[in-house]
Amino acid sequence: MEVQDINNGILYLVTTPIGNFADMTLRSLRTLKECDAIICEEYKEAVRLLKFFDIKKDLLRLNEHNEQEEAEKITLEILNGKKLALISDCGTPLFADPGKFLLEKCIEFNIKIEFLHGANSVLTALVLSGFDISRFHFLGFLSPKKELREKELRDLKNIERTFVVLDTPYRLTTLINDMNQYLPDRNLFLGIDLTMNNEMQLRGTAEKILSELNTLSPDKKFKGEFVLVVDKTRK
Repeated sequence: MEVQDINNGILYLVTTPIGNFADMTLRSLRTLKECDAIICEEYKEAVRLLKFFDIKKDLLRLNEHNEQEEAEKITLEILNGKKLALISDCGTPLFADPGKFLLEKCIEFNIKIEFLHGANSVLTALVLSGFDISRFHFLGFLSPKKELREKELRDLKNIERTFVVLDTPYRLTTLINDMNQYLPDRNLFLGIDLTMNNEMQLRGTAEKILSELNTLSPDKKFKGEFVLVVDKTRK
């Protein structure tokens, strides 16, 4: 008999808002209220979300520092019949976020997995960009290590399709400077704090966007959660 026939444990992959809590789906809210516990990336962000919706649940932390060890423990909890929900700090779990090892374990033991969709910053930015997104590349985060990062940046020149790059808020200006050095002629779309009241949409070459960022923050320390979309090469 399969494992899932015995225990009825479930792993829910629950997408949470990328900024605007009004984007939370009714199905996701119901799942978070009814599950036995919630697996989160960081306690602070999870508590803020749950407090807003008046949800009280035990939290289990799973992030890049403890993922392999905790994935084993959490899998055992589900095998013992627990219904657990995995969330990331915002957006879609496992999408440039922790959870891969846990998902692999659940697949290995034939545990039931349900995905609850919702807001996604990458898709939001792609649609808003106005670029050709019939085919695109998702590159995720560039390496913070200088030599690897420089190689990755050089390789960007070979990508002819529209592509998406992510990075941490404090490296925003650095990333646009990188684009100005390696892809000065490509059009960019920079979506900052998408879905929020202070959302910003910047378009143009890297040089133009740098000028706008410098106007917004003369000390060149502009920060904000962002997604960068680079237009395909023009022939």
